[in-house]
Order: sequence, then structure tokens, then C-alpha cells
Amino acid sequence: MKTFTTILLLSVISGFAAHGQQRPDLAPDQQKIIPQRSRVSVRVLDKYTLRPIEATIMVVGQRPEDLVVPLYEDGAYQFKMSAKDMGVISIHADGYETHSEVIAARTLRPTKIFYLTPIENSDSCKAEPVAVSELDLKEEIETVLLFTQSEPAMLPESNQELEILADYLVRNTAPRIELSGHTDDVGDPRKNLLLSYDRVDEVKKFLLSKRIELGRIRGRAFGSGLPAAPNDCEANRRLNRRVEIRIVP
Repeated sequence: MKTFTTILLLSVISGFAAHGQQRPDLAPDQQKIIPQRSRVSVRVLDKYTLRPIEATIMVVGQRPEDLVVPLYEDGAYQFKMSAKDMGVISIHADGYETHSEVIAARTLRPTKIFYLTPIENSDSCKAEPVAVSELDLKEEIETVLLFTQSEPAMLPESNQELEILADYLVRNTAPRIELSGHTDDVGDPRKNLLLSYDRVDEVKKFLLSKRIELGRIRGRAFGSGLPAAPNDCEANRRLNRRVEIRIVP
């Protein structure tokens, strides 16, 4: 009997520990819910050269004491936020304008890119075009544009990002652009495939309007076949409504 009681008690405690949400030694009105936190990656690039920048980043949560300084790992600055968190991210780098904005965890991509503007006449950074041979294009110039549900229209944040990429491509004429269109899994698969083509075409039309040659642009569409996240909630489906851009030598 003692053995059975011990096993039962261990099972209850393990259940609480596994969920990481409540303490069994407290009364129900004293229980504190501990939200699950997910990892966020931030990359910081020069607005004109798209080169990575060494920066100091601070994230202040909804309470002043919730200050986070992301750690640099695997080519990105990493930190954690719970799904309902909001905060202000501030990015500082020598020779660049300081960038600050409000961020909400539910709208962040797994990797968020911030572009810093060089300070005019700064000795530490200059905005002149850089020869393509000087750039590492293997990973540094990749991004994702997000789209409205069931539409080929980009979200406002993606329009701004595409403007920056197009400006780079106008000033650096050698790189080629690869576009990959995707959708979430809601609706008919055949219509989703056509929608992913339309999203690629939307990006291609924008690039052509900036006088980027058609021969530099290659587009493919995959419908809902290659999700970036599980299609199990709206936040994840939002990440799957996308066009991936890769700039290659």
C-alpha cells in the first residue's frame, strides 16, 4: 500500500513539473500560472549592404523589471518570450541610427530581421555600394515576406522589407533572386497552389517595377506542401502564408 501511495504521489508531482504551470503545495487561489516561452531569433543587417552588424540589443517587457539582453548564438541574437508577451526592442550599433520598436510575440517570425541605417558621414560605417564579391551570400541575404490570408497582398511589414531588398538589388546588379511561394493548408490544395503562384508574381511585379531585370528573377510555387510551421493555429498558419526570398551570386 505504501508503495502504491508513493507511486501515485510521484505521478502527481511529475504531472505538475511536466506542465511547468502550477505548484501542488499551494492552495488553488495561490496558484501562479507560468506561461510557456518560445525562442525568438533576431538578426541585424546593414540596410544598404545587408551585411550582419555587431549590435547591442535590449528587450524590455510589459514590466520595467522584465529586461532581457539577447545572447548571440548561431549567427543570431536569441531570447525567449511567452506567446502573450509584448515589449520594446532597442538596437544599438556603432555608426548606425538606434532602432526601437514595439514587438508582440504572437506576430514575430521565428527569425526576425532588423535593418539599421548608417549614420551619414560616420567613420565606422559607410553606405556606398559594396562589390558582390565582398559579400557572403550563402546565408546573410535571405528573408521571408508574409501575406494576407487567401490573398496575394503582402502584409505592411513585408512591403517595407521588400523595399529595402529591392534598393539593394538596384545598387548591386550581379546577384540573382530566387522566390518560393507558399500558403497555409486551409482550403482546396489546387487553389492554394495557384495562390502561391500569385504571391510569387506579386513580388516579381514589384521587383520589375524597380527596374530589376526579369532574367535575374526565378520563381517557384509550392502551395501548402512545404509548411514552415504546423498548421495547427492561426499564429502558425500566418507564418506559412509567405514568399521566401533568397539572393544568390
